[in-house]
Amino acid sequence: MSYVIRPARLSDADDLGRVHVRAWQAAYTGGLMPDEYLDGLSVDDRAAMWRRGLAVEPPPRAAPWVAEAPGGTVVGFAVVGPSRDDDGDDPGGELYAINVDPDHWGTGAGEALFVAGVDALRDAGFTDAILWVHPDNARARAFYERHGWDCDDVERVEDIAGASVPEIRYSITW
Repeated sequence: MSYVIRPARLSDADDLGRVHVRAWQAAYTGGLMPDEYLDGLSVDDRAAMWRRGLAVEPPPRAAPWVAEAPGGTVVGFAVVGPSRDDDGDDPGGELYAINVDPDHWGTGAGEALFVAGVDALRDAGFTDAILWVHPDNARARAFYERHGWDCDDVERVEDIAGASVPEIRYSITW
């Protein structure tokens, strides 16, 4: 399937909220995140979060991207920008998030978003980047490793909207 990859717009907020919830509820089951947390995710709350975020100018060198299926439905998103790790004056880039509606897993949407996000980081002048992933998310880890990212064994526990989630860091230099 062919997807249009473009910058996210404020009018995408409802679709982004839907994708966000569906992707997390499919990807993080089986103990990766607490079931009660996943069951409590609200499309309306996530859409409101996206609406707030997209209503302001993105920080320099940061961008949210969407994958649009034929017919115009948003089926995924990626968000990139400067690394949030405190590594000095030039922290490098970071892939903050990449989520695809589970109905579109394996169709090329994630691949297209990933390429657009990495290209955006390169175009912004970053020479390296990181990302964080749940250590038990084998599907995501295999995806990143196929694209040349290396696990550097740095771990953390992140509070994601009230849920404590373990993460491991991947990095790449180009």
